[in-house]
Amino acid sequence: MEEEVRRARDEVVNMVASRPAGTANGRRALPRALLRRDLGLLVAAGVADLLVAVAVVAVGPDAWFTTAAGIASAVLGANAIAGAFQESRRRGGEVARVREHGADPVDTLAELRADVPPPRWTLVIRVLCELFLLTAVTLVLVSTVGAAARVVVVAALVCHLTATALNDRYSRRRERWKSDFLREEDVVLPPLPDRWRVLVPHRPK
Repeated sequence: MEEEVRRARDEVVNMVASRPAGTANGRRALPRALLRRDLGLLVAAGVADLLVAVAVVAVGPDAWFTTAAGIASAVLGANAIAGAFQESRRRGGEVARVREHGADPVDTLAELRADVPPPRWTLVIRVLCELFLLTAVTLVLVSTVGAAARVVVVAALVCHLTATALNDRYSRRRERWKSDFLREEDVVLPPLPDRWRVLVPHRPK
């Protein structure tokens, strides 16, 4: 079974690598609203985390947990904003390719996996990162002197929780744009090769 999965994954990687790129003709009249769908969630989450970093560093004590909270929040925020722009560019390329060359079996596989939740280990990493950042911000809150400064840290904590909720919503909706695009363009997906079916997780009944 593991060998079948490995061979199927290698075939998918090779097909993606050999895909023809979309040209300027395919990029004309791109469905901007569709390509930007839900990316605002990612940008808003990034801005919120950047505000957390600024607030924590500005009013927090000179301690390792202040630095840790500031750096972690800034990295999360910058990655979210950069990810939104990269995703928008990727979507444009996907639309141009499908319009000019049609869908391929990798598109079929992606459609079948669109609503599959991420692996459990990624959830564990996310939870650990959240616990670390929340602990660091909480330490900043406890160690901050002055009512006004504490209000700023509490607001920063609320901002981060909001960013987490926005990121979670985006992660659950990130591939819906392509399903809608394929439906609106009446794109017919080719059948999935039988040997690739090992890559489609069994959905719980």
